[in-house]
Amino acid sequence: MNTLDLKQKIIDKLKSVDDADLLKQIMNLLQPVDPNEIKHLNENELEMAKESEEDIKFENDISEEQLNKEDSEWLTEL
Repeated sequence: MNTLDLKQKIIDKLKSVDDADLLKQIMNLLQPVDPNEIKHLNENELEMAKESEEDIKFENDISEEQLNKEDSEWLTEL
């Protein structure tokens, strides 16, 4: 799928969205990032960051290859 096709699919999907909060979040994602802006995380984002740091610290990570294998197995179970 080329860039133009992808843009058109996104536009088509956006036309059917009526949730103002979702549209605001999408708009925020599309705003240019100011490298000098300080980003504040919400509680869930902070918790996820802490969990990720712990996973790295205690080497509780898996390779992308293993993750892909587990994803495939999980999908076939559905």
